[in-house]
Amino acid sequence: MHTIPSVLDRARTLFHNSTVSDGASETTYEQAYENAQRLAGGLADRGVDAGTVVAVADWNTPKFFELLYAITGMEAIIYPVNLNLPPEQIGYTLEKSDSTHLIYSDDFEALAQQFPGETLHTDDLEESDPVTLDVEEDTPAVMLFTSGTTGKPKPVRYTHEQFIHGGVSIAHQLTEYDTPASLSGEDTLLPSIPMFHLLAWGSPVIAPYLGADLLMTGQYDPETVGSLVEDGEATWTNMVPTMARQLLETDHSLDGLKVLTGGSTIQRDLVSQFREHDIEFSTIYGGTDMLAASISIWSDEARDEGGYEYLRRVTHPVPFGEFQLVHREGMEDDMGEIQFRAPWLPDGYYKLPEKTADAFVDGWFNTGDIGRRMPDGGIRILDRVDDTIKSGGEWIPSSILESIIGTCLP
Repeated sequence: MHTIPSVLDRARTLFHNSTVSDGASETTYEQAYENAQRLAGGLADRGVDAGTVVAVADWNTPKFFELLYAITGMEAIIYPVNLNLPPEQIGYTLEKSDSTHLIYSDDFEALAQQFPGETLHTDDLEESDPVTLDVEEDTPAVMLFTSGTTGKPKPVRYTHEQFIHGGVSIAHQLTEYDTPASLSGEDTLLPSIPMFHLLAWGSPVIAPYLGADLLMTGQYDPETVGSLVEDGEATWTNMVPTMARQLLETDHSLDGLKVLTGGSTIQRDLVSQFREHDIEFSTIYGGTDMLAASISIWSDEARDEGGYEYLRRVTHPVPFGEFQLVHREGMEDDMGEIQFRAPWLPDGYYKLPEKTADAFVDGWFNTGDIGRRMPDGGIRILDRVDDTIKSGGEWIPSSILESIIGTCLP
């Protein structure tokens, strides 16, 4: 069964010594599974049942990990509250998600005071008789919201099967193909991406799926990450370029670290710093509306046409993901608006039929990006459609203009 609890159930059986840890204390996957069962029992006593939406406001912690499996395993739906949004938009997402319960940690007391439903501090979570974590794969499991950079945040709801397919696609690209930020069960994953961004890009599912150790060390802190890397306790992380720059500014040795990065353009100087510190990196392209779509791999084209310079700009479709480019008049022949489809693509935006009709068409998701297809099947993102400059009947990506201007400046 393609369900979230089945991943941890398998891990507790096969990988007896693998753990989830906050950096100070650790719990085996078997213990975490049993904790999730008892947490589910406690939540059931508080009225959480099938279809209930439970919002969780917390940083990356082992407790959040266990709540993911407890909530989804009892046929409820988890909404990792997008804490990057402005306060008024957070309130909007809580309302639109249909959340009736909010679980929160210390930093989010103010949010809990404003929440109209039932609230529960993570320190006050009660355990009860264990609940069997057994659900159907077409059961709704995870609620996510877009960033809200263009209008209000839009809700997306994924079933167990969809989210597992999306997470496993990342795992397969990083384990079965030649890519710099490769993964195996011997690695220790320390996700720097917070849980409210696609559940830390799927890390709490990917780690137990591979039998790898998982570090959940709270809010991102470059000093903490650097120390754990230097001590050899963390071997792999995911982060956006801004986080990477903060990590590189620490005095810690980062030799051998593997980084999956994306969310914005990877600049040339960051690539140079990665290589100076003996950091291997792969780039990822995706979003709340489609999960992971592509991750860079060492294709023949990548090796022959610029190496890491190529990989910073080009990503390759994950297994069972597919791109198509919709050409518009005035675009160069190999350019187009990027559409994506995959088995894990959601049906649309939750309770937003008009927005759904605009973005999800005939099984394809309109990403809103303009890209170029490369000879090796990879996709190079050029710009957002709305940011592209149209001049003399031609489409000119602003990123190209910025690159030209950058090379001309002293």
